Amino acid sequence: MQSGDLLSVLHRAEDALPNLLETAKWRSIDIDYEFPRVERLWIPFEEQFRLYLHRIHPCIQALFHPHPWPSAVRIVDGRYEMGLGYGKEAPPEAARLILSSGSEYEMIDPDCWHSVRPLQCSTISFMVSGLPWSRPSPGRHRSTKPLSNSGVDELLATFSRYLPRT
Repeated sequence: MQSGDLLSVLHRAEDALPNLLETAKWRSIDIDYEFPRVERLWIPFEEQFRLYLHRIHPCIQALFHPHPWPSAVRIVDGRYEMGLGYGKEAPPEAARLILSSGSEYEMIDPDCWHSVRPLQCSTISFMVSGLPWSRPSPGRHRSTKPLSNSGVDELLATFSRYLPRT
């Protein structure tokens, strides 16, 4: 995948989001086996992508990990510290950034690692991912549970508050 390709998909997903919040059957997962805790909703998007909605909770130290797929992210609300590294095995942290509402980024190489640590309060973000890579990733075989129905409804309502009004 080329740089910028997934950001284009992310922008298309953002344009489609108002309709998808109302009509799509969202799947959910409560990722609570490592820090930070992530409340995630997701649906298929276009033919080869997934669209994710995230609430990421504050923590003291965040899991440093590679993604099992290429991805692009936009922070909708809040701020987080993101550590970055590169390597086939767990690399040392090579950089640290503070990202806030409106920030976007892509992770398009299987050997890119990162950590995400919300600052002060939970962050709200959405992400698109491409087809999975064949690389190990933390949590791939972990037991998880879905969010409650009220948790799904609350997260959808949260995202709807950030949509542009027409």
